[in-house]
Amino acid sequence: MKDNFKKLNTIAEGIKRKIYRKNDNKFIIIMEKWKDIVGKKFYDKSNPIKITRSQELKVEVSSEILIDFKFSSKIYLDKINDILGYKES
Repeated sequence: MKDNFKKLNTIAEGIKRKIYRKNDNKFIIIMEKWKDIVGKKFYDKSNPIKITRSQELKVEVSSEILIDFKFSSKIYLDKINDILGYKES
């Protein structure tokens, strides 16, 4: 009998390709670099959700880190701009 199971990374790559085709790749880059952006401390307690039409990044954040995360949001925005290649004017 043939094994019909696929490896998880094969499935994940297929999903990622569909997302790349469907959406702007900025969000994918942010998702892939999220640990570098927010650091180990907040990585498991936060999650980028989407980029809105008005180019705002929506992030899901655990209530226990909400204040610290909001306080550091400018730092995260600067890191995202660096990763995406945007320069401040």
